[in-house]
Amino acid sequence: MRVFSTLVASLLILLISGEYSMAISIDTFKEALPAEIDGWKLADDPAAYDKTTLYEYIDGGAELFIAYGFKTLYSFRYTSVEDEEIVIDVFDMGNSYDAYGVFSHSREADDKNIGQGSEYSSGLLTFWKDRYYVSILAYPETGNKARIVKELGSSLADVISGTGDLPPILLLLPEEHIVPESIHYFHHPVLLNSRYFVSNDNILNIGDDTPSVMAKYRMDGCHIFMLLVRYPDERKAQNAHRSSLRNFFPDSPGGMLKSENGTWSGCRVKGRLLAVVFDAPAKEALISFLDKAVAGEH
Repeated sequence: MRVFSTLVASLLILLISGEYSMAISIDTFKEALPAEIDGWKLADDPAAYDKTTLYEYIDGGAELFIAYGFKTLYSFRYTSVEDEEIVIDVFDMGNSYDAYGVFSHSREADDKNIGQGSEYSSGLLTFWKDRYYVSILAYPETGNKARIVKELGSSLADVISGTGDLPPILLLLPEEHIVPESIHYFHHPVLLNSRYFVSNDNILNIGDDTPSVMAKYRMDGCHIFMLLVRYPDERKAQNAHRSSLRNFFPDSPGGMLKSENGTWSGCRVKGRLLAVVFDAPAKEALISFLDKAVAGEH
């Protein structure tokens, strides 16, 4: 009985925290979509995919979603008399951290007009809210299609009644000079190099238990990149730090290295947090960024 009570309490804490929430059924999403809008008709047969069938739908792109813990995809289609389509894909990522992570992976801007974060470009609307990442594509783009896509996005966002928390590691990023749309949250080594090439090998032992974030900073015309990785315990953080020193900064005093192009890179560990900074314009700037990166870790 005590074990059962503990499990129930743990589930309630997760639900209240905002990271986890209840899933929404495919029928509920379908009911939120109009049967017809400006001559576009909703198809009667929405499709559902899970981890075992996702590759059949987005072959070559499924790895991204699976790396973020993908659960289920609901796909809806509108058709017109011209045989064009509006494709709506609703990805259940299981929790808000990973829904945000997928959105952060490819976004170039965040207009925040729909859901908790959104981007519209050339007929494609993407947004995230709570545990869901949503993509709506109408190509080729027209002014009328753009309006319809945004209306459909707003309708789906309204169905997702809750909001989800952002990954806590984002709070450790220094705010000064940051490029907000560059923030990229992940916890799989295959995603590490998407914004800045670090290594083809998993030198930092990044995995499902290591929330990580990469961000770009702009200062004095230079681009500086910061990587933060939080480990489940201090021993693993120290191991990753030693691996970083050995592979990135060998024979470099204090874990700081000046590159041939004159920029500075280095790493620092504090508690369970590893911070790595690449391409700082000077040694003093590198030290300042590392100091700020670990300031919030206790």
